[in-house]
Amino acid sequence: MRSALHFSALFAVAGSLVAFGGARETPTVPDGPVDPASTAPAAGEGSDPVDPRVAEGDDDDDADPANDAIEIEDDGAVAAGASLADAPDGGKRKPPRGGCPSTMVRSGNFCIDRYEAPNRRGAHPFVMQSANDANGWCTDHHKRLCTEDEWVSACQGEERRTYPYGNEHVDSRCNDDKPWQKVDEALLAKWPSPEAKAHAKEIYQATPSGSKRQCKSQAGARDMTGNVEEWVLRTREHANAYPYILIGCYWAGCYGGNKPTCHSTNNAHGAEFRFYETGFRCCKDAAGKK
Repeated sequence: MRSALHFSALFAVAGSLVAFGGARETPTVPDGPVDPASTAPAAGEGSDPVDPRVAEGDDDDDADPANDAIEIEDDGAVAAGASLADAPDGGKRKPPRGGCPSTMVRSGNFCIDRYEAPNRRGAHPFVMQSANDANGWCTDHHKRLCTEDEWVSACQGEERRTYPYGNEHVDSRCNDDKPWQKVDEALLAKWPSPEAKAHAKEIYQATPSGSKRQCKSQAGARDMTGNVEEWVLRTREHANAYPYILIGCYWAGCYGGNKPTCHSTNNAHGAEFRFYETGFRCCKDAAGKK
């Protein structure tokens, strides 16, 4: 059913390790694994482990995500990050501002992750994720999967932009222009076999979160169009009535050659579907919302 819906290209960054899978495992640092128990959110804090480089309103201009890498661990868990700055809290946790944790931004009466999961600047976003995986991961981090209305609202902003950054498409502003190559769907269907993981690594072309510094919505959410396609809870009418849809398209644009907009959706799959470019981000109600 997915035979023509997506494209891929070879991921060829010398020395980099690309990783996927294990949505509900806590990311660890490849060169110095963090104890999984230490990365679990503290009771009542309701946010991902805080990158101390990220503060509310930070535009990430001092980030250098090109040095980050991810890898597949033996059990299929995702390991993310490239520096000890990505360890949980970096020794401290910044207080919420505007009713949202510092790892999220506020849009209306809700908070949305700044970045695609694992919601860490410079980390490569998760792929091969189903809607069920996304729900579980967000719940484990005291958040929830975003609704379609929330995601669109955070993307288009108060100006109701077509793209996160404006009404006219700008080439290379977001990661949405990678070339298409054939994907071996039969091989990916064997996930999480080593062969399927190797193929997913080969065709992965997401950029590290926040590296496209101008791919930002008014609210401050990054990479909402292109990069990886994101699961959301369906709240609008679509040709298919699956409870979840994919939104924002991915690094090779949208099926048919269109550029991803804040309204680009794919409603053709059920909650267990996963593919080489399916990811997500999380939302939660803002503290003190009316």
